[in-house]
Amino acid sequence: MAEEFVGVTQFGEFAKRIDERFNHVGKEFGHVNELAEQRHKEVNQRLADAEKAREQNLAHIVQRFDDLKGDIRDIKADMRQMRAWLIGLFGLVVFGFIGSIVLMMLRNVIQ
Repeated sequence: MAEEFVGVTQFGEFAKRIDERFNHVGKEFGHVNELAEQRHKEVNQRLADAEKAREQNLAHIVQRFDDLKGDIRDIKADMRQMRAWLIGLFGLVVFGFIGSIVLMMLRNVIQ
């Protein structure tokens, strides 16, 4: 192998170019770091927005379930009322039927 000797001025120029390149790489890393921080902030904001929307949806779902529970209570109360009416009407029909049988029997007895 052949050895080559470098002068002080050439080495100084080499060192200067290396420093320039390192500075350029440092600036690029700084720029990439700023972009990464910006993306990180955007992602955090989107996550916060999603969490807020989830909480609102959950509150809405809970409200809907509470409304459904109230509706079910109303339906049960209506069913009880309808049952009472049906029992009353059935009682009237049975009373009428028994009454007509008694009247038929009494008619035959009286004549």
